[in-house]
Amino acid sequence: MMVASPSKAIKLFGTEEPRPETQTLRAGAISVEFEAGKLRYLRVGGHEAIRGIAFVVRGPGWETFHPEISNLQIQGAEDSFSISYDAEISEAVGSMTFRAVIEGSAQHGLAFSVVARVADDFNTGRTGFVILHPVEGVAGAPCTILHVDGTSEETVFPEHVMPLQPFIEMRAISHHVVPGIRATCRMEGEHAWECEDQRNWTDASYKTYFRPLSLPFPYTIEGGSEFKQSVTVTFEGAGPASSATDAVEIALGAPSNNVMPRIGIGVPAHLGRDSLAALDLLRAIGPQLLVCEYSPGQSAEDLAACQKLADALGAELMIEIVAPCERPLDAEMADAASTIAAAGVKPDSVLVAQARLMDFTLETLDALGVPSFTETYGAARKAFPGAALGGGVLTNFTELNRNHPTPDLFDFISHTTCAVVHEVDDRSVMETLQSLPSIIASIRAMAGGKPYRVGPSAIGMRYNPYGPSTYDNQSNIRMAFNQQEPRHRALSGSVFILGYVARMAAGGVEAVSLGAAVGEFGLAYGKMNHPQPWYDDAKAAGSKTDDGGWVFPLCHIVAAMSGATGAHMVDVKSSSADKILGLSYQTPTGQMLWLANLTPEPQKVSISDLPAGEVHIGRLDEDNFVTAVTQSAAFAADSGSVGDAAALELGAYAVARIEVTIP
Repeated sequence: MMVASPSKAIKLFGTEEPRPETQTLRAGAISVEFEAGKLRYLRVGGHEAIRGIAFVVRGPGWETFHPEISNLQIQGAEDSFSISYDAEISEAVGSMTFRAVIEGSAQHGLAFSVVARVADDFNTGRTGFVILHPVEGVAGAPCTILHVDGTSEETVFPEHVMPLQPFIEMRAISHHVVPGIRATCRMEGEHAWECEDQRNWTDASYKTYFRPLSLPFPYTIEGGSEFKQSVTVTFEGAGPASSATDAVEIALGAPSNNVMPRIGIGVPAHLGRDSLAALDLLRAIGPQLLVCEYSPGQSAEDLAACQKLADALGAELMIEIVAPCERPLDAEMADAASTIAAAGVKPDSVLVAQARLMDFTLETLDALGVPSFTETYGAARKAFPGAALGGGVLTNFTELNRNHPTPDLFDFISHTTCAVVHEVDDRSVMETLQSLPSIIASIRAMAGGKPYRVGPSAIGMRYNPYGPSTYDNQSNIRMAFNQQEPRHRALSGSVFILGYVARMAAGGVEAVSLGAAVGEFGLAYGKMNHPQPWYDDAKAAGSKTDDGGWVFPLCHIVAAMSGATGAHMVDVKSSSADKILGLSYQTPTGQMLWLANLTPEPQKVSISDLPAGEVHIGRLDEDNFVTAVTQSAAFAADSGSVGDAAALELGAYAVARIEVTIP
């Protein structure tokens, strides 16, 4: 039976939810993008100065409310522009209206002001302006902080990821965008502003925000009140204009000292048996590591399935354990070890995390009254003699950065990541890849030379340290704190995973675990309790496949990366890594180059220094989406056509696989 092709939106994003409209406005050398009431990519002379400015209203659980915008007025001239709109938020925690005015001038820079009113008490985690400074070209660079008391401080943007706020009591911040151009951002409001390092959550930005965390949160804005806030950005000096080229240039270098990482797959505690049922799929992928959750309420069958999977795959079996820290740790760890052994499971490695560190905190272990890492890891080693012991967390890098063990206590260090903690639009998700080198360098600084593994990660959120649970995405939209992530099933999910592995591999990460075999983070399609557009309907219509099951496009990327484990890497440089990321390694017959288009627009690519030999070019894109999903074995076996790789065009969120056979 012929399988009907899904819509372009489903292929690219996994959802029919419309993308927000974006309009670029200019005032002389200044340009900015206006999108859904906020400003993005404030540039001067084509150089990014500020990544974003937005008036953000969050609920008491840190959820972001999206205002309904009306009376939008946009006017522009050669040297100026203006935007104004009304906005309304009506939620269970209260209602708010605000009037926003944005003005841009070639002479005076940019000003964004808001007057907000609440009729009744409004419960919020944070309400106010947020300003984002980019990371690339800014990390480690000098800046000047003007404090609310009028004093000035010469400092730098942190190079390693700061666990707590690098700058507090702020009124303004200035930095050099490029040599010769200085940008100053000034914030006005009732309280001081402060800055946090958003790389903790993989956001590629330093975030300056209203209302210090030293004040209580959530808090209530009193009913009947009105408040005003504003942000201005001014520029001094002149510098070179940025040069734009038609094609992204990919330059291949010499073999590096790094090898491709081991690839792991997660096994959620309740999906052990379902994962075992997907053994044929896992054999085709060939992971070298299984990261299995242990839970005291877990069925013995689900737990035993983990060992059966590891034996069948010849993979290392790692068990994740959350220590409640409610009884003596020796007793808690002994009970866990006894239950695990009774199921016939013999872990090669374990990672133990204190339960309190599964939740957001700004405090140290001592302040929290939590057992130390020395106590916790000592009990774990006693309960699991001979198993390698992991140090770290089962949640985001944030929680590890704020409380981490010393290297003498662990054999390897680990954490996970999530790309939808703050901003959930497509560009912001891809931008999280820019923060990974900073996270890797920060981990290296705390790991003391010990191996670094990344636990099961995806665009979606595995655990929510900031609320009671992840959000149930029954609407199949782009959503923060979301497990049921629509892009996971789409081409954008594929290029994200390829870019993720490329960044981690370039940083020498020893093992990278990606999602799970089945479930919300699964590599293969299965009926779920949330909608999966096109997949559900096409399967229900009785469509058959060549191998009995459908996979998501990213499954092909995970399988290919697993097959490359241990290969010696080759340096790759991209002239626009925000558009095209590359990954290259040596093969027994030559060299492989992977390219990922991280954008929804076609991109031209120019490749230099590819070795001489016969070139096969394979693609994963809109044209073969259905084949990749429904005829996965045939798609995976196709090496692509012979061609010239010097100049290519990659479609929206497309992957190119370029294999060179050297005579």
